Amino acid sequence: MLSRILVPLDGSPLAEAVMPQVAELAAVRKAEVVLLRVALAHAFPGADPVEAQVRAVEEAESYLGKLESDLVAQGLTVKSVVRYGHAAEEILDHARVGGVTLIAMSTHGRSGIRRWVLGSVAETVVRHSPVPVLLLRATGPFAASVGAAEPARVPTAQTPAPSVRIRRILCPVDLTPECRDIMATAGAIADRFGADLTILHVVYDPLDVTGSHIPHPPLEQLREEMIRSAEDTLRRHIRRALASVPRASMVVVAGTPFRQIVRFAQTHQVDLIVMGTAGRTGLDHVIMGSTAERVVRTAPCPVFSIRAAA
Repeated sequence: MLSRILVPLDGSPLAEAVMPQVAELAAVRKAEVVLLRVALAHAFPGADPVEAQVRAVEEAESYLGKLESDLVAQGLTVKSVVRYGHAAEEILDHARVGGVTLIAMSTHGRSGIRRWVLGSVAETVVRHSPVPVLLLRATGPFAASVGAAEPARVPTAQTPAPSVRIRRILCPVDLTPECRDIMATAGAIADRFGADLTILHVVYDPLDVTGSHIPHPPLEQLREEMIRSAEDTLRRHIRRALASVPRASMVVVAGTPFRQIVRFAQTHQVDLIVMGTAGRTGLDHVIMGSTAERVVRTAPCPVFSIRAAA
């Protein structure tokens, strides 16, 4: 499943935050690591645009060469690729034509205008990627100092990456037939790492409806009925998708989906979230894709995102 891992980098320490996880996964799976830098020059008025483009590509090649040397010293198979253009478009194109089986990248986890500028590439990749995407939300000093002159936290032969321990996996799903594919992927990862797997479904809580004049007891009864119905449906999906995964459990709760997903991950010390994203645009994306994107922005652990069929 993980034979070639694409790692998009922009030259910042924040983008490199995902490198320890990539190094560990590549070593475990004997996967090839492809380091990708997308160069785009902004020439000053009157300057030679071709010269600026050449300089941008040369700088990108030099940057990737140093990272490649560190990873090769650990015995990993590594290739560096520089492409010229806009980041999201080039990342997605290389994923399509380069035989990539996983994209691994950091995201900034911001909101508002700063997220729009800094996080939109990761979200575009998640929304349209033809392969799963492993996203690590950079926190702490990485998130606080984008572009700061901080040494790259890339594992080397002298300072190897800490072991990636995946003991608890959370797989939030809806109740569509496609959710079985997401569960099967989460089950395969859980089996590979010997991890516990929890399948989580969140029903919208009718008690959260504001302005409702319906007395609470009928709404509480409706909520319990919704949970029981969801449990029955989810149980059938699990039997079909995870028959060979004995360490899988099921949880159905009521509330706002992204908040319940993040809360469960925080309170149960989840090491990895495996979930689908809608891969839609327009209104469908606003409705169906916002949960995955909000989880990516706020999750306390890496998110393994799989794009569902549109």
